[in-house]
Amino acid sequence: MAERQRGSRDARGSERGGASVALFRLPPPAAGGSPSRADQLILAAATGARRLSDEELREVLEHVAHAGFDPNARERARGELAGIVWKGQVLGGSMMLPPAERHYIKHVLLRREWPEGTTLEDYKESIRAVVLDPASGLATRRYEGRAWQLTVVRRNGALRGPADHEWILVDYRVETGHWMTSYQFSEDPQVERRRQATEVRWLRRPRK
Repeated sequence: MAERQRGSRDARGSERGGASVALFRLPPPAAGGSPSRADQLILAAATGARRLSDEELREVLEHVAHAGFDPNARERARGELAGIVWKGQVLGGSMMLPPAERHYIKHVLLRREWPEGTTLEDYKESIRAVVLDPASGLATRRYEGRAWQLTVVRRNGALRGPADHEWILVDYRVETGHWMTSYQFSEDPQVERRRQATEVRWLRRPRK
């Protein structure tokens, strides 16, 4: 929720010269604590309250690149992953996995979106590289009308796998402070970024 402050304040409420900007109050991250300044900036940009400077955008991207998947969360494997052998164990659809492992198994091992031989660490490092790449496009959107996300898209280049898609997408969720997913796709990014999302706003267009 945005609160307009009289006078000049930045996203943390600090005094600055010039016109007023919005101060936002976010739900605290799932792990507790206060929302980061980067998350405040993402939400300000998402709602159109302000346009981020180049320096602020770099700050946001550094934060997102190192956020990673939530190491304390668990996600259900679900039917698509049932029967796959992972760490010497046959997965069942109801089994719970760390998000990094579930998305790696789904998009790298099962759907073969990344090159053959890509390890879990390779997958995570490729996400960081895509987030920090100046060629990547950046958009904010509200997933299913509820959760604010920063979405990063880029042509896959050397990361193209046997599935032969064209683009990579990374979703970072503001409310949790972590990556939600990263996968590859072939549709126009304009179409993909609106999938199950509303209030979509480009912060930077991807280079084609």
